[in-house]
Amino acid sequence: MKIGIVGAGLSGLVAGRKLALAGHDVTVIEKNRELGGKLATTELGGMTADYGYSHFEVSRSSFARFVDELREEGLARTWAQDFALHDGTQYHGVNPNVHASNWFAAPRGMNAIARYLARWVDVKSAEKVGGMTFIGSHRSRKRAWMLNLTDISVFECDAVILAAPAPEAYGVLQTAQDETPARRIIRHIDDIRYKPAYALLVHAEAPPPTWRGITCDGEMLRWIGNEGSKRTSAEDGESNAGALLMLHSSARFARTHVHADPEEVTRRMLDRASEITGLSLHEPRETRLHFWKYFQPLNPLKEYFMELEMEEAPLALVGDYFMGSSLEDAFLSGEKLAEYWISRYSEHKQAAPLS
Repeated sequence: MKIGIVGAGLSGLVAGRKLALAGHDVTVIEKNRELGGKLATTELGGMTADYGYSHFEVSRSSFARFVDELREEGLARTWAQDFALHDGTQYHGVNPNVHASNWFAAPRGMNAIARYLARWVDVKSAEKVGGMTFIGSHRSRKRAWMLNLTDISVFECDAVILAAPAPEAYGVLQTAQDETPARRIIRHIDDIRYKPAYALLVHAEAPPPTWRGITCDGEMLRWIGNEGSKRTSAEDGESNAGALLMLHSSARFARTHVHADPEEVTRRMLDRASEITGLSLHEPRETRLHFWKYFQPLNPLKEYFMELEMEEAPLALVGDYFMGSSLEDAFLSGEKLAEYWISRYSEHKQAAPLS
């Protein structure tokens, strides 16, 4: 099949790679120039920093195999066994509310994982899908679907995977609801709600801290990460490079300050982070602020994916709003759909071994 995937986040890229290895012709269409969605990485002060997913843990065997593959490629490594906690009033060196675990990080940045997965698929970046048209089985055209791109061009394919956040998938899917039995899916995804978040990267004069990260239980911040510690060990850290920190706001702060002056948002987050960490962050070398509108789903669906049951024109939805909200959940959503389609459309080639 010729498969079009809308969205180049982890779910879409995982599904795309697995289906491509099974012999399908896969193209991923991404509205941004950079791939990965919340596998988002940038540079600040000459250092690499993640401003979406910061780290992840492993609980399922299939995800563990994927992480082992990433480790062999130098794209993941064990980062921490636990994190500190600030409960709103007091700092604790270890979070007593969370069990000890192996937390992983990406030494080259999370976006390197997205670029690695994209090696197996064709990618159309900076291309937005504005709608879709169902051609149907009784058609003169070769393909069942037309994806309508906002530059007025179209992409024809046999099957579609919507791997965008639920509200964006809803917007695309509703354009085809009069031609397909899509209303059942639309009703479900219309109920998905998200927590927004501000992500503030900070490069400061302060020496790099010894802690890896601080979970914050407060009205303004929810996470402070020591990004520099992902790239080098604590023993050989470059103290003269300064501290590179990632601050994630609480959903409440993001909602109430969504239209606020970015400089005011930055100042308030820096002031609070200074109070929590004891570091002087009031006059940083450089900062970068990003607003995540769809940062974390509040009410994920209790299934790995959803499918529009039209055998002549397959269409499915995947993402981190299925079964949970973690990086592992996003991976499993894409993998489970790909496995299902490979078994269902058995006339196609079986999966090839990874190179």
